Amino acid sequence: MIKHILTLVWNKKRTNMLMMLEIFLAFLILFSVFTFAINFLRMYQSPLGFATRDALLVQLMLDDGMDSVAHLEMRQQLRREVELLPAVQTTSFNSGVTMFSGSMWTTSNNDNGFLLETCIYHADEQFAAAASLNLVEGRWPEVSDQNNKYAPVVINRRLREAYFGDKPVIDSIIMLDGEKKIMGVVDHFKYQGEFETERPLTFFFLPLHDENLRTLYVRLKPNTPPEFEEELNKTIARVTRRRDFVISSVDADRVRQSRQVWVPMITALLICGFLILNVALGLFGVLYYNISKRRAEIGLRRALGATQGAITRQFTAEVMVVAAAGMLLAILIAVQFPLLAVFDVPAENFYWSILATTILILLVVLICAFSPSRQAAAVQPAVALHEE
Repeated sequence: MIKHILTLVWNKKRTNMLMMLEIFLAFLILFSVFTFAINFLRMYQSPLGFATRDALLVQLMLDDGMDSVAHLEMRQQLRREVELLPAVQTTSFNSGVTMFSGSMWTTSNNDNGFLLETCIYHADEQFAAAASLNLVEGRWPEVSDQNNKYAPVVINRRLREAYFGDKPVIDSIIMLDGEKKIMGVVDHFKYQGEFETERPLTFFFLPLHDENLRTLYVRLKPNTPPEFEEELNKTIARVTRRRDFVISSVDADRVRQSRQVWVPMITALLICGFLILNVALGLFGVLYYNISKRRAEIGLRRALGATQGAITRQFTAEVMVVAAAGMLLAILIAVQFPLLAVFDVPAENFYWSILATTILILLVVLICAFSPSRQAAAVQPAVALHEE
């Protein structure tokens, strides 16, 4: 039976070659889009690790001529005034590199006996509580820790797994812009966005007098109305004596950045939907045309005793063989991407994409082949032979 099907496919190789090429190209396009979608969706499944709802970020514009004492007094007063507002739970000062800002601070060295690469995030002693960070080991630095021999840092789980494995890290000393003491480990912190890979990260503790603390993270009480921003604006302007600061919603920043991925992803999937529709219509047309050209053959097979089920299976098998040949060629190309590590994408994402594309195309081909095959099986042998 298989040899017979292969012979029939080979005898119509010119027509089948076009169908094979169509499926080959459709597979590669779908594979590319599915890889893109699966890669970003798997990133999306990983938690951010901090609170975005009921939170505001204030980008402060401070005078460069202020000394450390002036910075300290201004920030202490600003914290007191803002936290006295009834809608505010707590506050925290960060550097200019903040959530969803699109900026990143990285460093690397070989001082620990291995290449250590990490992102840097500067924050004060209240950031863990304000942003609802999940500390899985140790604790967050306190103000008193700034007087210790070693400057305190907190790392994320990603850095711990990448460089320390199962070794204990709390109270360990590492070389990172000088000697630092690891005081805690947070579970997740994807401050670059929902569709970003979580990178190894280190939190540097900065006291309030440090000039790099130029952003105020304000955690609000639940269901705080948007009108509160006006009251916050007046308070900050009164304390800083400036009005060139910017207040933004952390959740709105998250949505705005995520939209940069959602929009092209949905657009690409819609284009793939139209591609699948065109492939399906093309298959329908080719199969109906082939059946109309082979009515005499069908009638002869029926006259020789072939059942309707046998005719249906034959035509369906022919189409599936052609589709399988086109997909096999495409799969041979697709598997080169994870094997050669062409892109910075986990290999399993490529394999999931190959599987999803294969299943989708097989389903489309099977659905498209069923109706024409049923029509071929319904041909009456006497009528077909009489027409011939």
